[in-house]
Amino acid sequence: MKIKKFRGKSILEALAQVKKEFGEEAVILSSEKVKTEEGDFFEITAAIEEDEVEIKTSDSVFTGNTAKEREERSIEKDLREIKDMLRKVLSPQLKNERYVEFLEKGVPAFIAKQLAENDFNLQEYVKNKLKEKGSVPNSKYQVFIGDSGSGKTTNIFKLAVWYQARYNASVLVLSLDTYKVGGMLQAKRFAELLELDFEILSLEDFKEVGGSFTKYDYILIDTPGLDTKFGENELEELSLEMPFLRFVWVFKATEHYEYGLRLWRFLERLPIDGIFLTFTDKVKSGLPMLWLLDHNLPPITFISTGNRIPEDIQRGETEILESLFLRGIE
Repeated sequence: MKIKKFRGKSILEALAQVKKEFGEEAVILSSEKVKTEEGDFFEITAAIEEDEVEIKTSDSVFTGNTAKEREERSIEKDLREIKDMLRKVLSPQLKNERYVEFLEKGVPAFIAKQLAENDFNLQEYVKNKLKEKGSVPNSKYQVFIGDSGSGKTTNIFKLAVWYQARYNASVLVLSLDTYKVGGMLQAKRFAELLELDFEILSLEDFKEVGGSFTKYDYILIDTPGLDTKFGENELEELSLEMPFLRFVWVFKATEHYEYGLRLWRFLERLPIDGIFLTFTDKVKSGLPMLWLLDHNLPPITFISTGNRIPEDIQRGETEILESLFLRGIE
């Protein structure tokens, strides 16, 4: 076994030297920060198994039975046992290295920890998580919630056309966003262009007549952005007074996972059936989105992949989502 120390200005630089000289089979023995006259460095002690030398024996009838050969076999056995012990002792270091590698690829920290500690294969992890989440049926009353700029209103209209084209369904788009006059006019114009039934109601009016839209197969309800005064308390009150409503969280695929999890803590008390993931066409690597596979979050029901109507709406089927999460992996 060959052992050597490597130094770098950062832990990643030192790891890169280990990989360059020893390759992927290197074993990390220790790591520490050292002070030198030239400055502070990160020092990694690594080891690699050296190629075993084949021992050639003579053609003697005593081949394999001489005292020397028995001693050599005994030494080889002891070395194998020592190597096995080293692997077991150093396994936490190897897991730490995998953890750093996942972080470098953009995997959220808590997912990277799961992958490294349990030695999960990335592709199998994604498949299993999607299988665990399953899918949800299309609800008649769907209330779309999300931040301003998440693509909520635009994608509601796209989804309405998708339902019409896919199921020949009758669809009503209903807006509760009475806060922005320009937004109301734009939504109304959008509905006219797409030849969709469209209504604008205040929250109080909707509570009175919300259950009377019996002629429609689907009622898609737009709401003001969560960053307006129409917030989580109003939504919770709405869900309690009208328990037949089901909620869909509209979220941008390009947002950071920490922001998404903070927002989810405010929304999780609502009856949210699924997540509508928008701007997926802007995503180069799917690994930063792996947080969406957390068991506490609802499944992804739809994704938006562009601006065409309705071609760029896709249902969150397993194959589609698997391809999205593994996008950019070499």
